[in-house]
Amino acid sequence: MRQLSAPLKAGHTFKLARPATHLAVHWHGQRKAQVKVRLSRDGRDFGPARRVALDDLGRRAHRGETYGAVMLARRAIAVRVYSDRPLRRLSLVAITDRGGPPRLGRFAQVASFSQPKVIPRVDWGADESLRFDSTGKEIWPPAFYPVQKSIVHHTATQNNDPNPAATIRSIYYYHAVTQGWGDIGYNFLIDEAGNVYEGRHTADYPSGSSPTEENSQGYGVTAAHAQGYNSGTVGIALLGTLTNQDATPAARSALEKLLAWESDHHAIDPQGSSLYVNPVSGTQATFPNIAGHRDLAATECPGGVFYATLPTIRSDVAALIAGSPPAPSAPAAVTGTATGVTGSSATVSGSVNPGGQQTYYHFEYGTSTAYGNATVNSSAGTGNAAVPVSATLTGLQRRTTYHYRLVATNPSGASYGADRTFRTGRR
Repeated sequence: MRQLSAPLKAGHTFKLARPATHLAVHWHGQRKAQVKVRLSRDGRDFGPARRVALDDLGRRAHRGETYGAVMLARRAIAVRVYSDRPLRRLSLVAITDRGGPPRLGRFAQVASFSQPKVIPRVDWGADESLRFDSTGKEIWPPAFYPVQKSIVHHTATQNNDPNPAATIRSIYYYHAVTQGWGDIGYNFLIDEAGNVYEGRHTADYPSGSSPTEENSQGYGVTAAHAQGYNSGTVGIALLGTLTNQDATPAARSALEKLLAWESDHHAIDPQGSSLYVNPVSGTQATFPNIAGHRDLAATECPGGVFYATLPTIRSDVAALIAGSPPAPSAPAAVTGTATGVTGSSATVSGSVNPGGQQTYYHFEYGTSTAYGNATVNSSAGTGNAAVPVSATLTGLQRRTTYHYRLVATNPSGASYGADRTFRTGRR
């Protein structure tokens, strides 16, 4: 982890000592500044400009600092930063994550509204030393209060994330060290495949366990996800940006099961609104028992498209508690990588969540985003979990850049994975 700083008049290039997997920028003042970054893997050629979204939880920042969201850096060794107005100081946090995916243990689920499997911090690779200062004192000791509400967020990070656990480790570092909190700000996080991760530290849970984020009395730990409303609420973050697209069926299913468990466990009406009383400050407000972050603050979180689905999610949660499963949903398609690339062929991959209905998939490909070619339809089954899929493309032109994406369809609709590219070789 390394932080570099410089004044920014129009643009500045930061050179990194080692390739970064994730990055974030923050600057003093000028909260309305439009900041963009371009990444380079060789220090010479830079990719397209990417707008820096503001960190959802960084809105509670102090000392006049504005924090951008964590971004994938894809092994960049140089970062060019631009702003539409001068910034007295801009800092770049470069993170090189060497960890792998989380260790997934087995977990017996008793009923649809029982606690879903939660991946403990030890299994997603949390560095617990980040919670302590140089003297060994815990920076942010846990505090516990009865749970009154659940508040849903998105992390404003990249969709179709190839390594969600690495992104969570980077968010943890960004919150704990860069922003100085001493821990991650969410209670739980959910990736696009529907895996649920333990957030805020409560106890040292062993590998394979399923943390509750509660103490022995059943009180929930206070996190830092909605300023003024943290004590007595549970902050659940969906990985990705849900401004222009909905959560994947797998992520939504996991969210609904987690919300059903929280609601049933704490006798909360998932479709109701009630008075919230902050047990620390005494602040009072009436809002939905399952709320979006924007219900409590001037923020786009949890994304416009996803926020519009919250009424249906509340109904689904109530149905889960009553013993009726939610209706089948449209599939989710996540485009993966291209491997085995030659001058005339390549194997493309991805994953499909059928959403509980018979689902078919195919890959579209071509020399532009108009595609023009497609593989034959193949079955992805009828389950409610992501399944890996692949196809081999043949008859390709040598030394040519191809675009491709995964498409999945079922009776409830279609889903399009992100556009990706590869370049064929000489032979």
